[in-house]
This record gives sequence, C-alpha cells and structure tokens, in this order.
Amino acid sequence: MHQFNEHHAEFKGFSAFYNAEILPGLERDESARLEVMEKIKKLAPLVVVATLIGLAIAVYFRAPFMVYALITGVGVMAGYGGAHYLMTDIKSGTKDNIVGGVCRFLGWTFAEKIEQPANFETFELIGLITKNHTRSSFEDMMAGEAHGADFQFYEAHLERREGSGKNRKWVTKFRGQLLALKFDQDFLGKTVVLRDGGWLQSKQKGDMKRVGLVDPVFEKIFEAYGTDQVEARYLLTPTFMQRLVDLETSVNGSKIRFGFIGGQLLIAVETANRYEPGSMFKPLVETGRTQKILDEIGAIYDVIDGVMKPASR
Repeated sequence: MHQFNEHHAEFKGFSAFYNAEILPGLERDESARLEVMEKIKKLAPLVVVATLIGLAIAVYFRAPFMVYALITGVGVMAGYGGAHYLMTDIKSGTKDNIVGGVCRFLGWTFAEKIEQPANFETFELIGLITKNHTRSSFEDMMAGEAHGADFQFYEAHLERREGSGKNRKWVTKFRGQLLALKFDQDFLGKTVVLRDGGWLQSKQKGDMKRVGLVDPVFEKIFEAYGTDQVEARYLLTPTFMQRLVDLETSVNGSKIRFGFIGGQLLIAVETANRYEPGSMFKPLVETGRTQKILDEIGAIYDVIDGVMKPASR
C-alpha cells in the first residue's frame, strides 16, 4: 500500500483513497505508456539514421557549419517532438487522474483546459494583471470551499507579440496563479495592493487614493490604494500583510499582489507552470509524482489559510 505525507488535516485518509481510486487508473495508463515506449524505441533508430544520412550528404557537398547544425537540430526536434506527440494522451490522462483525483478527494472540481474565466476581467480592471497582452491561455482550474469561503484557482499565461520582421516574437507578460475568494458580504470600498513602484508610484489610481501601511517593512514592498481609507487600514494589518508575503513563498512565487472588491479577495502571484504530472519516461505509479502534486495543492490551502485567518477577526 502506497503511503503519502498527508501534511494537511484535509489530506488525512488520502493514502487509502489513492490506492483504491487513483492507482488503478495509473496502472492502466502505465501499460499504455510502456506500449508507447516500445514505439519510440523503434522510431528512434530511424530518426538517427535519417539524421546521419543528412549529415553525410552535407559532408559530401562540403556544406557550411550552419547546415550541419540545422540537420542535427531538426533530427533532435523530430525525435523529441515525435515522442512528445505519442505521449500526449497519456500525459493528459495521468494529469487528470492525479490532479483530478486529489481534487475529488477534497470535494473540489478540476478542469485541465478552460476558456477565459468570468472573473478574469476583474483582475485586469483593478490592475493586478496587465491588459497589455494579445494572447491568453488558462488551465488547471480548481474550485471548491475552504474555511467557509468559496474559491476558484487557476493558471494564466498572457503574451504579447512584440518586435518586427525576423525579430517578431511572443513575449510573456504574465504567467502564474490567480485566486478568487468569495466572502458572504461585500466590502464597503475597493482596496488594491500592488508592488512598490519606487519614485514612479502615484498618489492615486483611478478612483483610489494612496493608503499608508502601518509597518515600514511592507511600505517598502507594496503600494496600497483604496476608495475607503478606514476599511483599507482595517484590512491591511501587519499580520495580514505578512501572511501574504509568506504565501508567496509557499507557492514558490514572486510579485504577489491582491485586491478586495465587491465580495471577493483577488490574488495574483507569478509562478512557473505547476500541477504537471512529470516525465512520461518514468513509471507513472512512482509515488513521487503524486506527492509533488499533493504538495502543490497543499500550497493552495496554505494560501487560503493565510488570508482567511486574519479575515475572520
């Protein structure tokens, strides 16, 4: 029986659930993975031979160095791309099995691929993420209830086409996690906390005015704005601000920023791509890949714990 580090109270009993509900699917996918590996082993020599033939032709015609580099690069890309393509369905199934399985255990919902979420424009509206993008993609949405609050959590990747001619390329403007926590009642005003902009920071953003933070340490990290100064100071206590800094670390992220609007607390934090099932060239039933997902989802609880405890004063 596989045992996991059930480091959150909500994870108690997960090991038994894994063995009963998740492991059978991974064993089925592992059989399919091994079949694909056999296909890759048969195709690999063909790619190598084709590459060597190409190099031999280049030598015969005394081609310049760039031709050799191009042929080698195409060979490597063909081999890697072919293997990746053959593993696509298995990788997606494994992700749904593990991430979706953990979410089912917790009573959450999970969707790997999603269209633009309904609350995404609000993140843009209050300045937590840039509007300066021309392409966007969203994935790994998890939704549920924790500490009496409904939440929605997903990954976003925003890009903009920049440059011209041969230098034209897609540039990432934001990649990270977006979290929306819904409270039972609306806030009186709007409060937004951004990263400190140094001497460029303004005294007002739209209908919001600067809010001074009590602790000078956080004053150097963030700049806060609000439409209701009294409510903003009530919300932005040193304890709450420290929890936000801590949760940035819990998800291995950077540049966390957040805002209170309507009945929601919205949080944006830049991170690498998360909730991935790992290499498809290793056995799927290795407990390490599931423990990694469990730890990453556990970080969501760290986030919610961090913002709900001070909010329940």
